[in-house]
Amino acid sequence: MNTLHLRAAIGLLQGIALYALYRASNHIGWLALHPMLFSPLLLAAASLPLLCQTGLDAMRPSRLAAWLAALAAVVAAVGAHDRWRAGLENIARPDLMPGASAVLGGGLLLFIAWPLILAGEGERRWRAAYPAYFDAAWKLGLQLALSSLFLGVFWLILFLGAELFSLVGINGLRQLIEQSEFAIPASTLALSAGLHLTDVRPGIIQGLRSLLLTLLSWLLPLLAMLIAAFLALLPFTGLDSLWKTGHASALLLGASALLIFLLNTAYQDGRQASGRVIRLSQRAACLLLAPLQALAAYSLALRVGQYGWSPERVFAACCVALGACYAAGYGWAALRRSPGLPGVAAANVGAAWLSLALLFALLTPLADPARISVSSQLARLQAGQANADRFDFDFLRYRGLRYGHAALLRLRDEPGMNVAIRRKAADALSEDKREAKPKTPAQAVRPRGQTALPAGFLAQDWKLAAKRAPELPSCLQDGGDECDAYVGDYSGGGKAEVLLAEKLPARWSLFRQDAHGQWTLAATYDLPGACQAPLDALAAGRARAVAPRLPDLEAGGLRLQPRYPRAERECPAPRK
Repeated sequence: MNTLHLRAAIGLLQGIALYALYRASNHIGWLALHPMLFSPLLLAAASLPLLCQTGLDAMRPSRLAAWLAALAAVVAAVGAHDRWRAGLENIARPDLMPGASAVLGGGLLLFIAWPLILAGEGERRWRAAYPAYFDAAWKLGLQLALSSLFLGVFWLILFLGAELFSLVGINGLRQLIEQSEFAIPASTLALSAGLHLTDVRPGIIQGLRSLLLTLLSWLLPLLAMLIAAFLALLPFTGLDSLWKTGHASALLLGASALLIFLLNTAYQDGRQASGRVIRLSQRAACLLLAPLQALAAYSLALRVGQYGWSPERVFAACCVALGACYAAGYGWAALRRSPGLPGVAAANVGAAWLSLALLFALLTPLADPARISVSSQLARLQAGQANADRFDFDFLRYRGLRYGHAALLRLRDEPGMNVAIRRKAADALSEDKREAKPKTPAQAVRPRGQTALPAGFLAQDWKLAAKRAPELPSCLQDGGDECDAYVGDYSGGGKAEVLLAEKLPARWSLFRQDAHGQWTLAATYDLPGACQAPLDALAAGRARAVAPRLPDLEAGGLRLQPRYPRAERECPAPRK
């Protein structure tokens, strides 16, 4: 089997695995009830096949399998911890999908680790030469970017073709691409094709990389000049205006990250000759990074001293530690005055390994930002540094995850704790319990005499149903919009039905019970604009079933419903 067929097989298997997980998430089964298993499987199925395809020609199959198994264990640990820290036992139905921190952090961890592995395997040693690391990292990044672009254009062509066919009355292509059975495997196959095309034609990657790096390197002098001017003005302006912004740390860390990136676009693999302006800008950037990091560290220390740790400040502290590694290595390289700044390469490799350690710590209990933040805020409260009246108990309950929930239980149950603190902790916990109860997905239940919706209607899991029927009213999906509920027999079948009336859009949704007692969407009715007369009649109980003016038509296995002229669908004029 050649590489093309192997990549296609891997892409197809990835699509099948992702589709199976998608189906499992939409149906109540054993996998849907185990998020600590579902989340690792989803992360592994979404990422590891891509790494496998980029490593096919770079290492022996046995070594590739061994590295993928090791990375699978890391991904499993990250995914399982992400769902465990959410405190799944405290919510009615566990959320299967991994959180943003697990997706972004896990993806970044794999993106940094894989080029290190590829370069080492390519040179058959643990520590490869820096040009090998540089080539592997940029090749992987550009391959993923170009393959994603290829996937986007692939779907653009499919949608365009579907619209063209629909113009002549052929809707088969549109119905096909709307099916998840086709969409998911087709996407993974297209992504595999993009990875293969960018791999077998290395000239595309090298040419694009050279052009991109050359263009970006000429932005380094501009950024270095602006940062130097900013630092030169600080002795005259002071630091107060910087701290008043409230986001000085983020701004300084962002400037540092951009400076590091542009410096490396000019440095490349350390072997390219560059002009005098670029060389001076590289040396200046190496020296400017240290004061930027010092300011960021000082700003962060002030915030932590005032307000304690938060998840964002924990992330910022890791960025400061990583930036300090870059600043120390780059500063030493600039002060040595060696031609070509060879110390930059060593600093980049060291920072890559440090970033892997920091990411793994953040994504596991070792340095979980929620755990550190909860411990810090709890210590401030117990030490009297934070007033109980102003303390954010909601942070413990909703952002502190399982650590915050455990902290609230300790605050509520500890006998020697301040009475006000115990009461507020109990209020936060009881508020959570109240919110866990099912909510009525309606602003009012009508008509008069009807006081509540049927019990089975409220008990049904509408969020799960919305995944299979996205046309459900928004008040059933997330409760964000309001709608009125009307209980009655609207189809003339002799059984109670529920009609939900949305305000925006002006639409009614009729729900009936099937043979198994499940409430399902039977039909929707669109109202012509802001028409009040039908709502008044519905509220008064005067809505009734009438025979259709024209029957439905059946053609080719499809049931077609009549659509009347516009004048027939306008809101009637009010009676005088």
